[in-house]
Amino acid sequence: MDSSATRTGLGDVHQHGLNEDCNVKAGISDGQDEKSEPDISTWSFPPPEVIREDLSKEYTSEQKEKVWTEAADAVKASYDQLLGRWKEDMDTLLVYAGVSSAVLTAFNVESYHLLQPEPSDPTLAVSKQISAQLNGYTLTPPFLNATHHTGPVDLAQALFQAPASAVWLNTLWFSSLVFSIVSALLALFVKQWISEATVGGTSLESARLRQYRLNGLRKWHVGAIVVVPPLLLQLASVLFLSGLLILLWTLHSAVATVVSLLVAFFFTFFLVVTILPAFKGDCSYRSPASFAIYAVLRVARNEVMWVLRGIAKWIVKGSMQWAMWIDVHRARFDRLGHFAYKAYDNMPTWRGRDQNEIYRHHGALNRAIVTSAYSTTADTKFLASMPVIFSDLPPDQVGECFADILGFMEEEWGHWHLPDRLLLEDSITLPLCAVYGIRHMLARSDKGTHNWFIDVHNIFRHFFIGDAQTQQLAELACKSLCHLAVEDRKFRHAYGLAFRTLERMYDMQGARHNYVTLLHAKAMYEVEMAAWDPSGGFRSFRDIAQACYVLLHCLRATVSGQSQLSPAQKNTLFAWGQQQLPRLHEWLRDLEWAGLHKGCLAIPGDAAAVLTFPHIASHHLVRHIIDPLIALSSLPGGHELVSGELVSTVERAWSSARVAYPDSVNEDAAFVWSSGLDQIDARLVELRKIHEVSLHWVSPLAIHD
Repeated sequence: MDSSATRTGLGDVHQHGLNEDCNVKAGISDGQDEKSEPDISTWSFPPPEVIREDLSKEYTSEQKEKVWTEAADAVKASYDQLLGRWKEDMDTLLVYAGVSSAVLTAFNVESYHLLQPEPSDPTLAVSKQISAQLNGYTLTPPFLNATHHTGPVDLAQALFQAPASAVWLNTLWFSSLVFSIVSALLALFVKQWISEATVGGTSLESARLRQYRLNGLRKWHVGAIVVVPPLLLQLASVLFLSGLLILLWTLHSAVATVVSLLVAFFFTFFLVVTILPAFKGDCSYRSPASFAIYAVLRVARNEVMWVLRGIAKWIVKGSMQWAMWIDVHRARFDRLGHFAYKAYDNMPTWRGRDQNEIYRHHGALNRAIVTSAYSTTADTKFLASMPVIFSDLPPDQVGECFADILGFMEEEWGHWHLPDRLLLEDSITLPLCAVYGIRHMLARSDKGTHNWFIDVHNIFRHFFIGDAQTQQLAELACKSLCHLAVEDRKFRHAYGLAFRTLERMYDMQGARHNYVTLLHAKAMYEVEMAAWDPSGGFRSFRDIAQACYVLLHCLRATVSGQSQLSPAQKNTLFAWGQQQLPRLHEWLRDLEWAGLHKGCLAIPGDAAAVLTFPHIASHHLVRHIIDPLIALSSLPGGHELVSGELVSTVERAWSSARVAYPDSVNEDAAFVWSSGLDQIDARLVELRKIHEVSLHWVSPLAIHD
């Protein structure tokens, strides 16, 4: 029989009707062969023993053993951890209880004398007798009269009344001693219970015994008793300090004042750290006293809310006779009815509150697990694996991952400083993690908001272009940064990084484009060209010059044969480039250099840029237009895109710039060598020469055809 046929049950009968396998498992004696058609008239549901037999065969013995072993191991780990924590707490408590009892005993030995009369002194007794007798005479000259008879004074039998301060002092200190000793005794009992409850072994018999002991610990509330000794010790400390203050106030007010201030400060501190966990679930000052306070508050509040709900129900039920008045106050009665019957705001248990907070903040906790793994070990493997779990986090937590990493780095290495080993030894892990983060930012629904901008800014602080790259990093950086630059043009940092990614990772480090990455770069170029604004000054000129570089970069990647493109994709991008180069030609031809100068003057703080504008212009022309044109013209097929008219326009544009802004900076200055002013003329000559030579080359598209 097929193994699947043994899993037919009551649900399958309801779903599929009469089933052959059910008849076979029912054990019907109809004389039919197992594989023959069942007799519908004699079919019935399988009896319980057949169902039990069927269920027993559902899983193999190995699967069952694995489940039992895993469950037993989990219970053992939790059980051993519980007993170990209790034992450690009791050991610590016994040490403190011993010290506390010794100190209290030393004080109590001296304090109990204050409750007794002073011992009799013969000399003192005679003196008191003489004084009493003298007080019994009156002098009335010339007679000395005895007004009353004074007998012998028995000082031992005289009534003695201890001062109130001594009574309070001894009451507090002896009560403190009792609490301290009782806490020690309870701790000893708990240690004995732990010893008896300890169960070793991993067999099934040991697991049963362990579970039996665990059930007993829960049934007899051992956990609640474990909480009592620390509470008694804390109470003993409070009583001792209170008695100490009473003693000092009877001896010296100055000393008592200083000690009272100290005790008040520490009492306030202890009271605050004890009460806070009862109201703040994430507070780490948890103690048995905090648990006791929370339990009392929970019971009191829930009972009060139960009474209030009962009153609200009574009001709602009896309000039907007040129909007209209720219509006027309908909203209030609706809220009252919701409170009485639907609202659920009972305080959870101590552990239930933690579980609620964990569920409410599970995304942040998941994020903290991963970032803490890196911050506690500084192992970059956790950075490398972090993008794997980005999709499992809430969208807003991805940016928080980088805020955590940034906080750790600033704490370890200083503000705005990345560790050298990330910059020099590993220039891939952190940038790759950052571009994954940027892609997740692009998938968020709150793009453009303040929080989104902050998250993106935190991520960008982790992205850098090192000396090494991978194809995966280059591709993701190109797509993510170009997309982000198009999404928000105000975020110019994204545009600058996208441009440098194309320049360094692809042109300098040899990464290979595919059709998708080229389309992302193409989209960024088109958005930048459409946003050209001469009033933006040299910044706008820089952005458009970089956009021209992106255009020429895409064309060079298309005709070079190094990109992963099909013939159809090459033809599409080649045709697009032929349409866009006239746009570049038109921009250079109509460029108003004087307008750029005015734009520079309109930007506060850019006076130095105005003075050195020829250097800025030559730098961008050489780096972003002339050199890329030379590289494109040097490729087979590139000369068809770079026309002689375009080369002439570039030459005329530079001539117009020199006429509009004569160089006012000494060419021997060091600044010249960081611009293109010292080489632009030679590069223009080289561009013209390469273009003339390339006129004799054959188009690669013609070869493909």
